[in-house]
Amino acid sequence: MKYAIRIPRLAGVIPWLLLTFLVLLPKGGIKYNDIPITWGYVLLALICVPLALVRLLRYPLRVSSLTLAAFASFLPFQVILLYSFWGNGYSNLGASAALLVCFLFLPALFLGIFPAYLRYIHYERFRRYFCFCILAAALWGIFLFFYHPIMGHYIEIPYFTVNAGDYGLLETTKHIARGGYLKLISTYNNGNLYGVATLILFPLYLLLEPRKWKRNVVRIALVLTLSRTVWLGLIMEQVLSLAGKLPSVLGKFPRVRPGRALPQLIAVGTTVCLVFTGLIFNGAGFKFLFDSGLGGREGELAGFSNPTLLPMVPVDTFSELLYASALSNYGITGFLAVMLLFAMPVLLLAWKPWLTQSATRRAAAKGLILYAIVAGIDGAVLLIPVMAFYCFAYMVLLHGMPGESKLAPAEPVLT
Repeated sequence: MKYAIRIPRLAGVIPWLLLTFLVLLPKGGIKYNDIPITWGYVLLALICVPLALVRLLRYPLRVSSLTLAAFASFLPFQVILLYSFWGNGYSNLGASAALLVCFLFLPALFLGIFPAYLRYIHYERFRRYFCFCILAAALWGIFLFFYHPIMGHYIEIPYFTVNAGDYGLLETTKHIARGGYLKLISTYNNGNLYGVATLILFPLYLLLEPRKWKRNVVRIALVLTLSRTVWLGLIMEQVLSLAGKLPSVLGKFPRVRPGRALPQLIAVGTTVCLVFTGLIFNGAGFKFLFDSGLGGREGELAGFSNPTLLPMVPVDTFSELLYASALSNYGITGFLAVMLLFAMPVLLLAWKPWLTQSATRRAAAKGLILYAIVAGIDGAVLLIPVMAFYCFAYMVLLHGMPGESKLAPAEPVLT
């Protein structure tokens, strides 16, 4: 055991690196044949084999019914995806690789391998750095949002804040123009991507970050994405919180008093006002909210007019309307499989109501539900790091936050 590396030592380094290169600097990396190779996903690939081996050799292979249900929700789409590869081939190598990573590799890693190591992570250190990375990304995004109109360019650090292959191309390739301002893109290089990805973690951040001004900074950053999808997600986050308090309000029916729900009602109104304030930075004004063309996405609804039962076209990327794209690319079976996959967190809450007793599990579930809602408009599902965040939140729903459990077995060793 001379060269043994103990898990607790790795548990202090690996989470720090993953938070840095998935949450704070998710686009840092290079491109190979137009396929982004980012440091966060490279790290995930490097650690998966040794952690999987220790998981198999050192831990009993007991799997909870919740984990089995989560894996079962991914299985139908995995089968359909592999069937489509076999029967129809693929039309885009990058999209094909992203599909395999997002729907096979990441669920296996976050739901099958990582949970065995969560108890070795120091909860408070993880919480602080988790909140720091989300806040730092928001502050950098706000800074760039106002810096660009003044200076006429972004501050780009290739290999870190921007993929080296995208250096100097953010303004022309990322569809971020909004009148006199560009969308807030932070280190995610795209406004919708930053907003959709951050919404998944936002409920956890609101729970774990004690300082109100820091929570509001991230909320403002999400407003400045100037994305209707993200704005809907912000409002729905408050609506879901309000819905959770309605039983206590309606329990005294017909004498209905706002009571504990009043602060949440005020929060919903404040969020709506923030969204309308965001229109100041948008050249289209109020017309922007009522675009009958769905922001150029109306053509993606064609799959509903003549759906097939099974996938009949080569494997390709998901378009912005995730569920409509699933129907077009993978037929009715693929559409139902994707719907099951993203509906499963709600089904788990209905099946195991005790999950809602944990504040962190509730927050994780809210993030998953928010994504399922906004994905109908712009899922960005194959873009880094959306599915990594989704699978992380899923892991928290099933197992709690890293370090929450202090009941550790005998310490495993990497040799």
